[in-house]
Amino acid sequence: MKQWILVFLFCIGSGLLFAKEKGEFLSEWNQVQPKYSVVSNGSTIGFPESESVELFESLLQIENSLYFQTKSKDKQVSIYEFELLTGKWNVKPWDKGKVLGWTECKGQIFIQTKTLLYAIEKGTWNVQKEIPIPAKSSSWRDIVCSENQLYRLEKDQLEVLDLDSLETKPSLPLPMKSVQRIVKRKEGEILLYSSFSGNTIQLYSLPNQTKLKEWKIPTNHRALFKFTVLEPDRVLVFDPITKIYGEWILFDDQFFSVNDGIETLSDAKAVRFSPIRSRLSYQIELLAKETIPETNIHVVLPKKDTYGQTLREETFYSPSQFGLDETGNRTLTISIPAMKEGETKRLTVYQGNLTRYKIHWKLSPELVINREKAELQFPNEMLDGWFLKIDDPMVVSKRTELFQDKTSVKEILTETSKYVSSIPYKSGKFEAAPKVIEKNNGGCTEHSYVTMSLLRGIGMPTRLVWNYLPTESSDTMHLNHKYVEVWVDGYGWMPMEPLAPPRSKPGVTYARHLVFAVLPTPNHPKILGGDRLFQLTKESWVHRNSLQMKLKILKEEGEEGKEEDEEYQPSQKQNRSILSGEDLIVP
Repeated sequence: MKQWILVFLFCIGSGLLFAKEKGEFLSEWNQVQPKYSVVSNGSTIGFPESESVELFESLLQIENSLYFQTKSKDKQVSIYEFELLTGKWNVKPWDKGKVLGWTECKGQIFIQTKTLLYAIEKGTWNVQKEIPIPAKSSSWRDIVCSENQLYRLEKDQLEVLDLDSLETKPSLPLPMKSVQRIVKRKEGEILLYSSFSGNTIQLYSLPNQTKLKEWKIPTNHRALFKFTVLEPDRVLVFDPITKIYGEWILFDDQFFSVNDGIETLSDAKAVRFSPIRSRLSYQIELLAKETIPETNIHVVLPKKDTYGQTLREETFYSPSQFGLDETGNRTLTISIPAMKEGETKRLTVYQGNLTRYKIHWKLSPELVINREKAELQFPNEMLDGWFLKIDDPMVVSKRTELFQDKTSVKEILTETSKYVSSIPYKSGKFEAAPKVIEKNNGGCTEHSYVTMSLLRGIGMPTRLVWNYLPTESSDTMHLNHKYVEVWVDGYGWMPMEPLAPPRSKPGVTYARHLVFAVLPTPNHPKILGGDRLFQLTKESWVHRNSLQMKLKILKEEGEEGKEEDEEYQPSQKQNRSILSGEDLIVP
C-alpha cells in the first residue's frame, strides 16, 4: 500500500546531497481556483472615483456581470456594470428613478421603484413591462425570484407575489430577526443575513418555510451587504465600501476563502489552506571536550509529504546515510570526522523548502468501526502499552461513558475530541492514561495517551506525533509538542489535536504543526529515551561525555510572513516551557 521512491542526485563539490522523494498519498491535492481571477486581486478593480454606493443596497449578479446602483457627488443616480471576466466598468441606460430592489427572474430583470415594478430585458436594459405595484417605502427592500414568485423582504417576513396572476399571497415569517439581506441560493432556497448577527447567514427553505442551516462567512460583516451566490456552495463578496473582494467556498458546513491558498483532496474529503512557507535549515554545533575518533549522529528529519506539510528542494549533508521507514519517518545519520580536544564544528546538515497548512477533514457519518481490519492492517498501532493500559477499569469506564453503544467513527471521534480537549492543561509528568483520567489534568503527551487508549480500546489505530507547535513568531523551531493521529479507513491518518484551535473537532487543526515523526509508542527507534531530534548512534554512544552537541532548526519565512502567535494560547503559568522555546522536554 505504501510506496516510496527515492532518486538521488549528487552535487559535486558542494558537500551536500540533493534528493527528490515521492511520498504516500491516498489522493492528490488540487488548488482551488477562483471563478473570476480579476476579483481575487482587489487592487485592480478600480471602482469609479466619482461614484459611491449605499451600504444597505444589494448588488445584482447576472451571468458574468455585477450591477450596482451608484450616486455621484451631485446626487445623480446611475447603474454601473462590472464585467467579472474583463474587469471593465460600464454605465447602463436607466432613467426610471431610484432603484429600491432588483432581481433576475425568468430571463428578465425585475426592478422596483417607488411607483412601479419594471420588467427589463437583459443586455439592452429596455423596459418590457410596467407593473403597477408600488413600493411601501422609499427604503431599499431586497427581492428574490424563485419558482415564478417574487419574494420581497419587509421587516421580518417575506411578501409574496405570483408573477402569473400578479396576486399577493400570504407573507412568510422569517426565523432570523432584523433580516437586512436575502440572496437566492438556488430554486426554493435563500440566504438570510443580518449585520446584527455578525457574519452569520442562515439557509431558509421557501417551500417548507423553515431554517435549514446556519453558517459563518469569515470576513468583515459589513462586506456581506454586497455578496452573491455564484454556485450553491460558492459565494462572491464584492464590496467597494470595505474594499473586500473575493470568493468563499462551502466545505463541511464551513466557508473557506479561495484567496487563502486553499487546496482540496481529489476525493473531496479534506481541505488544507492558509499556507506558510519557510526555508528550513538544520545546524549542528559540536565541541570536542577531548580528542575523539570519527563519530556518527542520528538526526530526525521532518516528514516530507503529509496532509499538513510538504518539503521541496531538499539538501542533505554528505557523507551521510538517509533512512526512511514504512510510515514516512525520516532520519539522517551523519559521519563526523575525528576531532581534537577543544575543536569546534558548525555543520548545516539539512535544508528544505517547507510549507505548512491548516487542515480540515470532512468525516462521513456512515463510517463504522472495523476492529478486525484495523488489527490486520495496523497491528503496531493497535497494541496496548504501559502508557495506555487499555483494559484498566478507569479507561474502560470512561470509554463506556463516552461511547455507550456507538459504532459511528464520526460520533466516536467527536466524543473523544470533546472529552480530551476538556482536560485542563498542566505540564509536568508523563503518566499513563488511567492516571490522567483520574487526576483530570496533564500535558500534551498525557492528553495524547488518553486519546490513544480510548480509541485503540474500541478498535481504531492511533499513533503519537512528534511535532513543533507554533507559539510565537520566531526564527527557530523545536520539538515542543505531541498530539495523536487516528487512522480512518478510506481517508488515511488524521489529527486529533485537543490543545490548538479548534480543539474539539476531529480531523481539524489550524496550528500548522511541523511534524518530525509518527510513532506507535513514545519511543523513537533511533533516539534513546526519545524527546529529542538528534543523538549519537549506538556505536558512538561511548563518546557521549566527550562531545558537546547542539541542534538549531532555523526557518526563514517566505512571502506569507510570520503569524504563528495567533494559534496556541495555553495558560502562561502552566506552560512556561513551551513559551520559552525549550526544545528537549515535551510537556
